[in-house]
Amino acid sequence: MKNQEKNVSTKKKILTYYLILAASLLVIAAITVGVIFAVRGNDFQIDNKPGTSDDENKPGNPDDNKPDDKDPDADKPASSTYEFIFPVENADVTNGQAFGYDKTMDWYAVHDGTDFAAAAGTKVVAAVDGTITEIATSDVFYGAYITIEHANGVKTVYKFIEPAENLKRGDKVNRGQTIGTVAAAAGIENADGAHLHFEVYKNGVLADLDEYLDVNEK
Repeated sequence: MKNQEKNVSTKKKILTYYLILAASLLVIAAITVGVIFAVRGNDFQIDNKPGTSDDENKPGNPDDNKPDDKDPDADKPASSTYEFIFPVENADVTNGQAFGYDKTMDWYAVHDGTDFAAAAGTKVVAAVDGTITEIATSDVFYGAYITIEHANGVKTVYKFIEPAENLKRGDKVNRGQTIGTVAAAAGIENADGAHLHFEVYKNGVLADLDEYLDVNEK
């Protein structure tokens, strides 16, 4: 009887030992899992700090406010001499770029330029810096005319003009430099009197002068 009681007591002790050991292992496992999740949580925060590769494209990134390396005005002339001035000073604008009646030809047609009325002999200047590319001294329609190439694909044409002496193709001219004088009325706009017929082209296409010069100032 005593031996049986002793065996039961021993078994209880062993069972208690295993229960304590199992509980200890569970506590250790819980602590280990907690530590792992804590470490991973810290790693996640570190990986997503602003400025890292994962966050470069997110709104609010300080790099978003950095200026573009390319200057948006890099293709624009730095000099104010690129701004247009009137090719004839104090002249009245008598005809603009519009469809209307042509007194000389006695028909309706599109007028492809702007006319600055002025007495023959009035000084004509370059509207903007450029290079002389064409000088025609006799044209059945427009008399003499001068063509000047400018920056950014812009070209100006001055018709019914008497070119200045010694002016030739390839010459560089500055804004405001005299290139000739208004010629006597002639050609297909003879009935309009003496004037400078002025045209502006952008990349080979006739442009609206209002984009370059405020003709309403006249």
